[in-house]
Amino acid sequence: MGRRIPSMFLWELAGLFLIILSNAFPTCAQDTASEILPGRSDSLVIHKINITGNKITKSRIITRELTFREGDTLTFSSLLIALKTSQQNVFNTNLFNFVTIDTTFFAGTPLVDVKVSVVERWYIWPIPLLEISDRNFNVWWQTREFSHLTYGFDFTFHNVRGRNETLRMLVHLGYNQKYGFTYKIPYVDRKQTIGISFGSGIELNHELAVSTSNNKPVFLKDTSDYLKKIIYGYAELQLRPSYYSTHYFHLSYEYYFFAADIYEIPGFSLVDKREQQFGTFSYLYKNDHRDVAFYPLKGYYIDAELNHTIPYKTAHNTYIKTTLRKYWQIYNRWYWASGLKGKLSFEKVQPYYFQRGLGFGRDVVRGYEYYVVDGQHYVLLKSNLKFALLPQKVITIGFIKTTKFNTIPLALYLNAYADVGYVYNYRHMQPEYQLQGNNLENSFLAGIGLGLDITTYYDIVIQFGGALNRMKQTGIFLNFIAPI
Repeated sequence: MGRRIPSMFLWELAGLFLIILSNAFPTCAQDTASEILPGRSDSLVIHKINITGNKITKSRIITRELTFREGDTLTFSSLLIALKTSQQNVFNTNLFNFVTIDTTFFAGTPLVDVKVSVVERWYIWPIPLLEISDRNFNVWWQTREFSHLTYGFDFTFHNVRGRNETLRMLVHLGYNQKYGFTYKIPYVDRKQTIGISFGSGIELNHELAVSTSNNKPVFLKDTSDYLKKIIYGYAELQLRPSYYSTHYFHLSYEYYFFAADIYEIPGFSLVDKREQQFGTFSYLYKNDHRDVAFYPLKGYYIDAELNHTIPYKTAHNTYIKTTLRKYWQIYNRWYWASGLKGKLSFEKVQPYYFQRGLGFGRDVVRGYEYYVVDGQHYVLLKSNLKFALLPQKVITIGFIKTTKFNTIPLALYLNAYADVGYVYNYRHMQPEYQLQGNNLENSFLAGIGLGLDITTYYDIVIQFGGALNRMKQTGIFLNFIAPI
């Protein structure tokens, strides 16, 4: 699974030193009613809701995220909560760089006007693609194998028609070749609770991981032929009955074609066929109460997934997976986060290309970034203690005229973390499998470390960290995603 280097990463690093030295940043503060009429406790009536700054976005996409409507009656304390929650909801649509909500009170009346001001993001990204095709940046950096880079063109049009629809067209070359498109429509009904997505494409691979040995993938490469070809298509229905909960119903079809010397590798496939077809149904439930989705500091997140793959003339593949995450502000600039994730598979024997344990994306015990731990079941617990070394500030670049790029939020967080995990593999005790030396399976995993997180606009997260794992190995790691 690839990890993309953010397109503005080098620019952010180059300007980081100057930003840290500056201490004259204006804060991205939100004026709330408490700053205007402290201690007020009587009922208030929402008179008008005014929205400004949405040059492209339809107003109803914004009002969908507000927890109040014109004519609603709220107590003063309820209004404070509603303003804050609504601001977070609108920001988490990923349509805006900044969202502020102001109030205007009318003397001698219970009426209050609410003004929602937004700064829209840049929505069209016809940018060149450079993607690391290894599991994470640290694995690629060990070898610096440039043949493992995927390059090409990603045309992404966010907020199509001003309705938060997303069109993506993919032209990927190099290590992982992919050609296709996806289209997401978040709302197709008047109540804005039902959405659909669909897409199709083809993937081509000259190099493929075919097994795991000594806790690391073993690759096979053929520059003259494709080792794997996949043709796929999918459709998805999304139901969002409330602000925080969403149900996803996903149907897909995949056609696999393997080179002759691939499917014959023991354990890679369960059937002696070069052509294999799969239909998949999955259901995913999300309940998201995080303050900021891409790097939360307060709130909680829950999801649960059921995935059932129905192969043509081969074994089924069914699993359930769930995630629980909680975020606290302990005191002032101190924060705590914990995340628990688990997976349970119903089949003891799975083809290698379906089997997925720990070592991919966020599903890794920190300190084990260089390893893959295969298995049918796993549990992963992560914990973080954070200190806001630089709470979110804003810098304005005067010579850039557009507000989509000239106003940059920045925050720095020091981290101390501890992770534990366990992966169970049914095949681990088989004599022929033990020869592969995958001693991290069916074994307790633990890692601790210290790090620095940098967050900025367009959901960019840059993580530097040093970790020590249970094997007493140390390492310095770089990642581009929030760990919990």
